[in-house]
Amino acid sequence: MKRYVLLSLLVISCTVKQQPQPESLVLTVGSGINPNEPRFGIELKGDTLFYCEEINPRDSFKDTFLYKYSYCIIGKKKVKEMLDRSKAVFDTKVDYGHIADANYYQLDINTQVDSVKTTFYISNLETDNQKQVVYDIIAFKDCDLKPMEYHDFKSGILQYKLPPPPPVIMDEASRIIGKE
Repeated sequence: MKRYVLLSLLVISCTVKQQPQPESLVLTVGSGINPNEPRFGIELKGDTLFYCEEINPRDSFKDTFLYKYSYCIIGKKKVKEMLDRSKAVFDTKVDYGHIADANYYQLDINTQVDSVKTTFYISNLETDNQKQVVYDIIAFKDCDLKPMEYHDFKSGILQYKLPPPPPVIMDEASRIIGKE
């Protein structure tokens, strides 16, 4: 009898279709040269925009990654249009180079067909269409945001730490000038 129950559970679990993940787009922004500019994240899913913003980046305890969360309903049509536009201009993962002290962006696009995850600096994007999509995603956060307790964002770039600065090496001439 036990074997029959176990076999039945196995057959049922293998035949149950998994629900597809909802389509979503997540744009996260890491630290830049200005310590007063907060890191933030925007997620578009369903008919909703979710937003998180770092709280007092300069004043908070180092690497605590404190965020405030909010959301607003923008409509399924706007979300779908932005997913389609984003997928069209960011169709593959591309390495967009490195710029010291610039804001680092990450875009995750998840559709029913496939997913694209790419990181970039806006100034290194290849086309004006790519830049415009990023600016349009960021503009969505200017909606009627309502606070919420928490929303789970992909945390990679939101918790990206800047490397420590290189040590300052002073030669003898610099030390003499500094004492004057």
